[in-house]
Amino acid sequence: MIGQQPAPRGWALAAGLSLAVHAAAAGAVLWQPSWHWSDGPTEPAQITVTALPIPTAPESDVLEPVSAPVPPELAAGAEEISAPEPEPVAPSASPVLTNTALPTADRAETPVPPPSAGESGPAAAETDPRLAELFDRIRSQLTAPCLLALPALDAEGGIRLNLLASDDAQIPGLLRALTQGLETQVEGQAVLLDPRQCPGLAFARRDARYPVFPLAVRLQSQDVASGESLRGTISGGAGRYVTLLMIDDNGVTHDLRRFLVNAGGRIRFDVPVARDGAGRDTHQLLLAVATPSRPETVSRAAGEPAKDFLDQFAREIGPEALIGVGSVYVRQAKP
Repeated sequence: MIGQQPAPRGWALAAGLSLAVHAAAAGAVLWQPSWHWSDGPTEPAQITVTALPIPTAPESDVLEPVSAPVPPELAAGAEEISAPEPEPVAPSASPVLTNTALPTADRAETPVPPPSAGESGPAAAETDPRLAELFDRIRSQLTAPCLLALPALDAEGGIRLNLLASDDAQIPGLLRALTQGLETQVEGQAVLLDPRQCPGLAFARRDARYPVFPLAVRLQSQDVASGESLRGTISGGAGRYVTLLMIDDNGVTHDLRRFLVNAGGRIRFDVPVARDGAGRDTHQLLLAVATPSRPETVSRAAGEPAKDFLDQFAREIGPEALIGVGSVYVRQAKP
């Protein structure tokens, strides 16, 4: 027709491609390859996690720390402290203590024998005539900077003496000097520390009442396997804010306040501990401190070496803080 434009070549190409696609589809239907089509959405793989039971630590004697009475003016009219709010644990370079979720399992505390007539609990041990000479020896003979003696009474009324030091060579001789010739037999025990823990002993000896501390730290066991829990109580700090610290055998300070629970007027703690690496002969040092208010240094400086931390802490709390001391050995768990 005059004036009509010729058909574009694109239509021819489109028609060819259409024929090719239809031919391929027809071939696939006739061939019927073994394609596996899903009938619906697949469920995600299920992971099963089994909770292991908490190991039970062997029973051991519960020692009664020899502690001084809290001044009546501090305890009179004071309200019982409440458990501190959990707070993040500061990062630490030490592998000794592993802070994990607080276990829900609990064990009844071994009861402490009631005081005799005329006595008033732990404070009565201070006036026990059997201890007077021992205290004099401790104050006069333990003058080296990294030494600390912790007298305690066992369930049968016997006297135990833990001697904390960083030099194991001098411990046997010091124990003999402290206990030999006493009218009452004293069972001595060596507690070896790392030199980096020595600032903790210097901090505790600031208290003029040493070796009689106002706070009593009672441990369910002084020997805990890695992966188990360190359990115990703190008494003597009614009406004050109580802080519990651990200085591990790498000299690092750990804040354990998140593990403190006030139950029936007594502060309890249940701390999961784990040792990473080879076992050592050194113990972990525990410091309990009671102050009129919540100390700020602990939140800010936990995780620092003991010397740096305790210098700041001592400046904040002053000389009136109440102190208690304990030690625990964390051993490698049996494979």
